[in-house]
Amino acid sequence: MNAVTKLNLLAGAACVALSFPVASYAADAASASNSTVQELVVTADKREEKIQDVPMAVTALGGAELDKLQVRSFADYAALVPGLTVTSGGPGVNHLILRGLSSSGASSTVAVYVDETPMGSSSGLVDGSIFSSDFDTFDMQRIEVLRGPQGTLYGANAEGGLLKFVTNAPDPKAFAGEVQATGEGVTHGQNGYTVDGMVNLPLGDKAALRVTGYHEELPGWINDPRLGEKDVNHGHKDGLRVSFLYQPTDNFSLRLTGFGQDLSAFADPTVDVDRFTLAPLTGDLTQNRFIREPSNISYRDYNAKATWDFGLATLVSSTSYGSIDTFGRSDATDLVFSPPTGTLGQVLSGAFGTNLGGLEDQRVNDDKFTQEFRLSSPASDHFEWQLGAYYTRETGILAQVVDAFTPATGKMFGPILETVSLPSIYKEWAGFGDVTYHFNPQFDVQVGGRVATVKQSSVEALSGALVGSVAPLTATSSENVATFSVAPRYHLSQDTMIYGRIASGFRPGGPNLLPVGAPPGTPTTYQSDSTINYEVGVKSTQLDGRLELDVAAFYIDWTRIQILEKINNVNVTGNGSTARSTGLEWNTTWVPLQGLSFSFNGAYTDAELTADAPSIGGLRGDFLSGVPRWSGALDGEYEWQPMDGYHAYAGFTWSYMGERKNGFTTAITPPVGRADIPAYNTVNLRLGLDYKTWGFQLFAKNVGDERGIVNLTGPGQIFDLGRSETLIQPRTLGFLVSKKF
Repeated sequence: MNAVTKLNLLAGAACVALSFPVASYAADAASASNSTVQELVVTADKREEKIQDVPMAVTALGGAELDKLQVRSFADYAALVPGLTVTSGGPGVNHLILRGLSSSGASSTVAVYVDETPMGSSSGLVDGSIFSSDFDTFDMQRIEVLRGPQGTLYGANAEGGLLKFVTNAPDPKAFAGEVQATGEGVTHGQNGYTVDGMVNLPLGDKAALRVTGYHEELPGWINDPRLGEKDVNHGHKDGLRVSFLYQPTDNFSLRLTGFGQDLSAFADPTVDVDRFTLAPLTGDLTQNRFIREPSNISYRDYNAKATWDFGLATLVSSTSYGSIDTFGRSDATDLVFSPPTGTLGQVLSGAFGTNLGGLEDQRVNDDKFTQEFRLSSPASDHFEWQLGAYYTRETGILAQVVDAFTPATGKMFGPILETVSLPSIYKEWAGFGDVTYHFNPQFDVQVGGRVATVKQSSVEALSGALVGSVAPLTATSSENVATFSVAPRYHLSQDTMIYGRIASGFRPGGPNLLPVGAPPGTPTTYQSDSTINYEVGVKSTQLDGRLELDVAAFYIDWTRIQILEKINNVNVTGNGSTARSTGLEWNTTWVPLQGLSFSFNGAYTDAELTADAPSIGGLRGDFLSGVPRWSGALDGEYEWQPMDGYHAYAGFTWSYMGERKNGFTTAITPPVGRADIPAYNTVNLRLGLDYKTWGFQLFAKNVGDERGIVNLTGPGQIFDLGRSETLIQPRTLGFLVSKKF
């Protein structure tokens, strides 16, 4: 199918979609004093632009709406973004999927930014796929989600899209502050609370300091009879952000920002289930472990952004340093070690002649320095351009320890069995740019491109009682990658725009660490995989500003997909298959009358392999893992003034996550195939009252107490070849009190 045919088909799909009430999700819905949809300004193209004018699919969630909906993490706002799915293994362990692009590769297909800083590893050697940065949203200006490849402006790992956290900048104009406290109780579990605070301090009329902090006690609701403990998955989260702005003239500004967040959990929200029926093995909300499984994850982000406006052009320099440090312990006693040998606990018990359990500790550290320069022209009705240079260097280390312990006491047994250390270095140089030519006031075309060079090196060191003395393994890789984008747009009127977009993205390749004596032909490197996205969309504002529409149809070709496979009996990362993803996404906001608003978003996604992937048991036509065919959310709210000075609101959010397939598995005997992860619905309610600078809210989440599954392991991950599944939080009731200064 050629590009013209694909765009024609997508254009037809978009026109059909316009016969339904679909539209773009505006984050700040109309209030009782405003009967029109409030439009957001975003920076999707690294320029400020109204969201309805951006020639690509963008969802923006504003800070006020995030607060009102009690949205604090991926788990809360994924349902508000069409085509976004989050597969979670517990706090801080998240795999992001946009437009159906999901694979077993070790690096992510969705890039994450905080303002100007790329967070998370670009390398496949540091498990970047499962450690997507999940930041608390308190005092965020907005969250932007760019759907579809963003390789031109944002580079590596944005082949499925981009999620950007935009923080509030310091304001020299006025002092401001806010404190808020939240308390909540979980059905079948504990109580939790959150305390947040922000202060904005003007330092004269040219500078300001903004400080934001928060602490959250995370309630537990999973029981472990084997350990004799209830609510084992409780934890806590702490964060601090400090930002300084200096703007001596209208043409120059300097912003310095430092941010840190620490998240700790004493266990994952997982339960043990039957490998066929997914019914709980030992009771509702129950797991059985021989030892505790704590985890910690820390984020750090430091950024200096300088902006000079020279009149003819504006120069931006962004210097960033970001880091992610994680630790996780897993009880591997019942993990199938090497069928038919048995579980790891059985193997260890037989080898040492006493009853033993096995554990695995994993630490991941990634430090990333990034420098970007951008030079851009002023906004123009004729010709606009942007040029940039980019450099990043990240040093990572993945360390794993396998050890034995005595189940009766939990104490370690003898020497460490195996230690694996995998330090790596990733470097990337890139040049990028785009131009927009306006043929007339109604029609323009944007064309962009990026050329990047990626170099990587790594060393693997093994030691321990099980492996003895092993010489370190070394590996290197180097590749050049090019991406592009073309986006024509046409304004049918002042209120309606149609656009097309062809864009590409990539996920870097890398080195494979091969053991000494690996057979000839075993690949020493793997290539980058890539996507090409064909998209058409319509954005429109109707009914005198009371209805916003945003609908997009897309077709994505995904080639050289990175997958974990076994070649010549050696485990490597390879480029194992191809896939395609087609779909339709919609956002809408409708204000039928003053004070009443509805927002509706959703996606239909058909993502499947287009070639066999025998190394993982995949066949042509198999659906990609973790991707729902249907998903969506409906939010409604009514606002009114019960008396002078008071503002009240009541609202609901209904969300739907469709049925999904779990990952491909081939190692279990007898084979059990891929499981169907059931669909689920959730309903959240809210009731609030604001008086002057005070705010009060009562809320209920997951009112129906659904057992929604957000992650499902393959069989053999727990005892009796069962499965382990991660669940959404049960029914939660809470309140919020806030005070602004």
